[in-house]
Amino acid sequence: MLTGNLKQLFVVGFVGLTLVGCSSTPKPVEEAPEVTQVEEVVTIQVDEDIEAAKQAKARALAAQKAELLATIQREVVYFDFDQSEVKSQFYSTIKANADYMALEQNATVTIEGHCDERGTREYNIALGERRANAVKRALIAEGVSPSRIKVISYGEEQPAAEGHNEAAWAKNRRAEFSY
Repeated sequence: MLTGNLKQLFVVGFVGLTLVGCSSTPKPVEEAPEVTQVEEVVTIQVDEDIEAAKQAKARALAAQKAELLATIQREVVYFDFDQSEVKSQFYSTIKANADYMALEQNATVTIEGHCDERGTREYNIALGERRANAVKRALIAEGVSPSRIKVISYGEEQPAAEGHNEAAWAKNRRAEFSY
C-alpha cells in the first residue's frame, strides 16, 4: 500500500508541476496608438473649447464695460440751490458708476463739484467740494474703495450753461464723473 500512496503522490505532484509550469504570466497590455491619439485630440478640443469660452466671456465683459462707460459719461448729478445732499433720483447714476468701477478694477474716478455763479468764489469752491464729497460718500456706500476716488471743486469756474437765470443755474449746480 505504501507504493500505491507514493504513486498517487507522485501523480498529483507531477500534475501540479505541469500546471504551474504551463501557466503563463500575463503580458502587460499595451495601449493601442489609436487610443492615445484619440485622447490627445479630445484633450486639444476641450482646451480649444475652454479657450473659446474664455474669449467669448472676455468679449462680453468688454462690451458690457464699454456700454456702461458710454452711459455713465453722459450722467451728471444735479443739486438744489445752496445744497450738497444727493437727491434720490440720482442714486441710479451713482449705482451705474459703482457698477462700472466694480467691472473695471483699475479704474479711478475724479468727481468734479460745480456751482452756479451766485455766492462768493470761496463759498462756491467750498460748496462744490461738499457736493463732490457727497457723491464720493454715495459711491463708497456702493462698495467703491475710497482710494479710487478723487474729489475736486471748480466752484463757479466751469459753467455748463451760460446765462443768468434759473435754467442756467440749475445746470451749473452739479457733480460730474471723470474717468
